[in-house]
Amino acid sequence: MLLDLIRAVGAGVAAMALPGYFWAVFLRPAGGLAERLAYSCALSLASVPVVAVVLAGLGGSGITAWIALAAPGIVLASGMLAVALRGAATGPAGPVFPGTQAIRGPWAVAAAGAGSVGALIMALHHGYAGVLILPVLALLALAAVLARPTEIPDASLAAVAAAGPARAVVTVPPATQARQPAGAPSATRAVTAPAAAPPAPGPPAAAAPERAGGPGGHPSRWAAIAHAAVFTVVLALSAVRAYEPVLRYDWPSVRGLDSFSHAVMAEQMLAHGSYRTYLIYPPGFPAISAVISRLSGLSPLALFPVIAPALLVLSTMAAYALAARLWGRWYGIAAAALAGLVLHGAFAGFADGRYPDLISAYFLITMGIAALIALYQSPGWRSVALMAVLGAAPVFYHQVATLYEAMILVLAAITALPYLWHRGRRAEARMVLAGLVAVTLLATCYAWYTYGLGWPVVHHSASSAAVSMVLGSQPPPPAIHLLKELAAPVIWLGVLGVVLMAMRVRPRLSPPQACAAALILLWCVLMYVGSRTAADGFPFRFERDLGAALSVTGALGLGVIVKSLWQAWRRTRVAPAVLGMVALVIPVVAVGVQAVQGAKAESHPARLLSAPVLAAGDWVMRHNTGGTIVATALNHGITERAALAITGYPALQYYGRYAGRHPRSLPPAGRKPLLESREILEDPGSCASAAAIAAEDVRYVLLYRGAGQQYDLAAFRAHRGRYHEVFENSAVVVYAPTAQPCS
Repeated sequence: MLLDLIRAVGAGVAAMALPGYFWAVFLRPAGGLAERLAYSCALSLASVPVVAVVLAGLGGSGITAWIALAAPGIVLASGMLAVALRGAATGPAGPVFPGTQAIRGPWAVAAAGAGSVGALIMALHHGYAGVLILPVLALLALAAVLARPTEIPDASLAAVAAAGPARAVVTVPPATQARQPAGAPSATRAVTAPAAAPPAPGPPAAAAPERAGGPGGHPSRWAAIAHAAVFTVVLALSAVRAYEPVLRYDWPSVRGLDSFSHAVMAEQMLAHGSYRTYLIYPPGFPAISAVISRLSGLSPLALFPVIAPALLVLSTMAAYALAARLWGRWYGIAAAALAGLVLHGAFAGFADGRYPDLISAYFLITMGIAALIALYQSPGWRSVALMAVLGAAPVFYHQVATLYEAMILVLAAITALPYLWHRGRRAEARMVLAGLVAVTLLATCYAWYTYGLGWPVVHHSASSAAVSMVLGSQPPPPAIHLLKELAAPVIWLGVLGVVLMAMRVRPRLSPPQACAAALILLWCVLMYVGSRTAADGFPFRFERDLGAALSVTGALGLGVIVKSLWQAWRRTRVAPAVLGMVALVIPVVAVGVQAVQGAKAESHPARLLSAPVLAAGDWVMRHNTGGTIVATALNHGITERAALAITGYPALQYYGRYAGRHPRSLPPAGRKPLLESREILEDPGSCASAAAIAAEDVRYVLLYRGAGQQYDLAAFRAHRGRYHEVFENSAVVVYAPTAQPCS
């Protein structure tokens, strides 16, 4: 086990983290190592599978060991060459909104305190959640509306306070200078203030670097050490939350029904370089899985228990990178804590085995939004390239993420471009337009390769059938279901952050701030509206993936509460300080209680493949001589695709009676294999089943001994001339059919 763990982790780092590091250095200045590593992972996941698929297509083979070595090597070497020839990226690396807010004033504190009490009651007694959630949201939103904003950046406040009653010279950022009235000093201004009194509110700085103290405005050594230590603890706890259930209950397998489908697609990528007879699915995750499988020497089913939990750590890093870009590094830690320790949605995606959805919706979409905000903040061709690669990457991983990405791009285009043009920022508008066009072109190439849509192929029957089958087929869940999917603290902190950000939108914002605020707010609204309608076909996915947006805005809500606690602690009057502390410390406690309760609920036995099922799969694997198989579900809730994953066989997929009447997807081969497998399992003695066995070269039929199965076991036993029993244990019976003419 330890050797497999070392091999898998080493291969994962080599394929998913390191290749994009120098491209991250070349394309985007980062505010720290954590943000740079997040961009490195995103660029690796966006580029390595693309290179691997292209090399496999050129060679007409599967992903071989040489391709698995060449794909990350090409990405790494090209990034090193770009940095050597053109140098690292320059530009602002600080947050877009360096000024923060705090909840002050008796009415704001009272509303926050009342809402916090309700939040704590929800955390302690889940039965009251449905009754209290709306009042809690209303009270916290009211507190956000009544909160008086602190509009001066923290660095200026620190400089004024340190200067005492004398005149302190404060440097004004360029974006702030542009908003000053005519006749104001161009670079500096003098402020006369008492030592303990803050300066008068003024406009926020647009892109001033984040400063946490220390000489020269740079982060002090102790502040940097504290930040690194806290972020390391959050990442470590997120990793423990992800790996503990697997190591304690699931090993050597991993929970999640869809993991078997991804194992099949990865095996097909290893063998043939495609899986077009199995599912209509983007090749991103199967390709990166095949690369890691070759590098580690492990099969996909043995690889997923080690690699899949790390995807939750990736979602934590993405939340950090985006929140740090918006408000600063400590807000990034708050977002990482919410995404990695509290949020249910990402863990549910992992527990269901929906790895491409987890990568695309929680990591690549979030990093693409961070890249778009970086383009707003620092327009240039390097930012355009970063936006193009990261913005199109979700299309290479998942169909629903493609829908998210298309809507986000449309919202960005109809908000940012007219606004920048109206403000006279023609150069910035052209750069943003170039980035959006580049994303669209690259995403269209990915979609054409996957679905056969667009020029030169204008129609693809299997793709159109799959799309028309899904739209409107899933009713939206009730509104209270959102609590189960996301966790209550993420919801009320996220809504608090949304209201705080909306209250900050005012005419004096700089263009990067206005565009960034509009993008984040519309992202949240888009995901929530998508969860309330059946028109998009995936309301449950929209609901679950709303957590990616709310964990980021929730960082603002949590950060404002913590800052308010600090200000209440520093007050000179004892009674208001105590009341403020009591009112605002309760939500922090509620978040902690919810995180502990969620970890306990997630850590439970979930082993899917029993020893008898694995023994049957191993027997079929050892006797694999070609052809196909037909299989029933191998366990309660486990589809026949598990048989493909553990036997190494292609198979005729089998849809049960309900799934056949209400299908949400079809394999590229269409309905014929589904009807043939149903005929073999439900009427094995018929002439139609004999014809299907001969036409599809069926070598084995796997039947699970479980309640609720729909096959006719008595008919299999009655037709011993056609079906020979070759394996049997307490869970599975395996028959070898003989192709015979039907009398």
